[in-house]
Amino acid sequence: MTKKRNNRNRALFVLLLLSVVATSAFIGTLAKYVTLREVSDDAVVAKFRLDVPNTINLFSDSYTNVKADVDGKKIIAPGTTGQYRFEVTGTSEVAYQVSANIIVTYSEGWNGYAPLEFSINGTNWTDLTDFKENLSNALASETMAPGEGYANTQTIYWKWPFYVSDEEDIRDTEMGVAAATGTAPKVTVSIEVTATQID
Repeated sequence: MTKKRNNRNRALFVLLLLSVVATSAFIGTLAKYVTLREVSDDAVVAKFRLDVPNTINLFSDSYTNVKADVDGKKIIAPGTTGQYRFEVTGTSEVAYQVSANIIVTYSEGWNGYAPLEFSINGTNWTDLTDFKENLSNALASETMAPGEGYANTQTIYWKWPFYVSDEEDIRDTEMGVAAATGTAPKVTVSIEVTATQID
C-alpha cells in the first residue's frame, strides 16, 4: 500500500514537473524583448536673395528749357542731363559673389550715333565702354561669406552735351527732325545685377 502510494506520488510529481516545464516553455514562446527607437532630421533650403530695384528712373518728361508735349513721355535732347541713385542688397546663407553689367541700346534711328556720356560720380565723364567697366567694378563684390550681407549704393549720371562740335550739332539736329517727322530715335538703359553662389 505504501509502495502504491509512493508510485502515485511519484507519478503526480512527474506530472507536476512536466506541467511546470510545459508551462514554462509555452510562456517562453510568448515573452520577448522589444526595443523601438525612431530618429529623424530635417532641413530647409538655404536663403539666397538679391534685391534690385524693379525700375530705374534715369530720364524725365521735362528739364530746364526742354519739355515733352505729353506728360509722362520721357525725352532727351542736347543739353539734358539726369541721374538715378539705386541700392542693391543681398542676403544669403551660402557664399556668393555679385557682378553687374549695364546695357545701353540705341535704336536703329540713331544710325550709329551715340551722344550720351556717363559717370558714376557726376564729375568724371566717359564713353559707354569705360562707364560699363566703372559701374561693373563699383557693384562687384569679393566672395561674400554665408550670412554676410551685401549692400551697395550707386548713382548713374548721364548727359547729352549741348555742344561738342559743329559736326555733332548736325547729327543732333537730324535726331530731332526724325523725332518730329517719323519714328523718334530711342535709347534704352538696362542694368543687370547677378548674385552667383560660390562652391
